[in-house]
Amino acid sequence: MKITWSRHDRRSNPPSNAVRMLALGMLLLGGAAACETVASPELTPSQNLTDGGSIGGTVLDLDGRPVAGARVRTAGGAETVTDPEGGFRLSGLAATPRLAVTVEAAGYDGTTAIYEVRTGAELSRPIRIQPLAAPVVINSGSGGAVPFQGGGQVLIPANAFPVAPGTPVTVRATYIDTSSPTQFSTAPGDFTGRTFGGTEEQIESFGMLSVDVRDPQGQPLELNPGQQAVIQFPVRGGTGAATRPLWTFDPQQGVWVEEGMVTVTPTSQDATVPSLAPRRNVDVPFRPVCISVRVLRTDKVTPRPNQWVSATGISYAGFTQGWTNGNGVVQLQVRSSSQVLLQSGPAQQTVNTPPAGTLGCPGVATLIF
Repeated sequence: MKITWSRHDRRSNPPSNAVRMLALGMLLLGGAAACETVASPELTPSQNLTDGGSIGGTVLDLDGRPVAGARVRTAGGAETVTDPEGGFRLSGLAATPRLAVTVEAAGYDGTTAIYEVRTGAELSRPIRIQPLAAPVVINSGSGGAVPFQGGGQVLIPANAFPVAPGTPVTVRATYIDTSSPTQFSTAPGDFTGRTFGGTEEQIESFGMLSVDVRDPQGQPLELNPGQQAVIQFPVRGGTGAATRPLWTFDPQQGVWVEEGMVTVTPTSQDATVPSLAPRRNVDVPFRPVCISVRVLRTDKVTPRPNQWVSATGISYAGFTQGWTNGNGVVQLQVRSSSQVLLQSGPAQQTVNTPPAGTLGCPGVATLIF
């Protein structure tokens, strides 16, 4: 596949006539499910936005510094790398309300951002990634406990990997602390979860973890068939529930998939897993409500079309995002009766969300910059 690559292009884009919601993988105005992988057509550098849509962004670390040389690729096969300023651009993409875009960089825990692709427009957003956790070396023959941030640990049994007993194995357990807004912004996807029954729900996180295991040559390792490890997540959200759902992340679809259950104890949330490869998340579904947000220029009249807007939970651990339509309006799904932080460019505002059962999609804020 041929693609164009350039520094993040901050040009204004033509307005779109459709408003679409990334959260829950549903069209905002149409209500149709839209989670299929969309491939991009063959392009030459001379082709422009009229042949499809473009996406762009800036990849940043936790301190807001650009990450150069990060690999950016879509579920449909388009790929590029970030420039020295952390910027990237992919053009000629087929229009879709939902496109999973994976970002990876050496020394960092990768993530997956969700984009909309609009024909004739370029939609951009910032993407944050955090460094991998410090390595912990264990003896493969005896196994061991690998601690991670927040007081959690991964318990690995003896002879769990396909290497000779006594081989040193390097494990990095990178935790995303949902109580840290900066760390939380690196979470993959948009907190769309697919349940055992195949329905899609919006979910609230109680902690995320990725585990990377390597042999002495730096090659990735996975548990032997029949082996199981135990992940003990730190307690979040109290211990009133005896169990909570456990989810794994599907980077192709950009959704969390229900895998099983964790047992909630007074000191941890325990998950027994047959594999360490997938990223895991302890989540609980909730029923969302719709809100509308308008984004205007500083004259307080002119709308900002194709502008990225995010709604991050303050009283819950979840977020949604989307891009404004030609009128500068975006509709987002959020948890009812909660506080969320709305952000677009340099503008931000904290608002209370409507109660459960609210009809329509009431306007809650206007962001101006």
